Amino acid sequence: MTHRHTDHAQQVVERFKEMISESGRQHIGQKHFDELTLLIESAISTAVLEELEIAADKMNSLAHQMRNYAEHFDKPPQKTDST
Repeated sequence: MTHRHTDHAQQVVERFKEMISESGRQHIGQKHFDELTLLIESAISTAVLEELEIAADKMNSLAHQMRNYAEHFDKPPQKTDST
């Protein structure tokens, strides 16, 4: 997980803490806020990695298409029977 993910997760938790009452913050406790930060950080990282995997799959597909095109670049198109 990157430093940016950690920072963003901490910002989300801080914003959440601002939204709840002081008694709510005390009831939840710092330990649980730290756990919430880790959960948010993990969710961010998972979402980013899933999107990177999709992008990598698209790049792999494009690479195969380009390789196929390069292998058949100088070959004349094959005629098909139209009967």
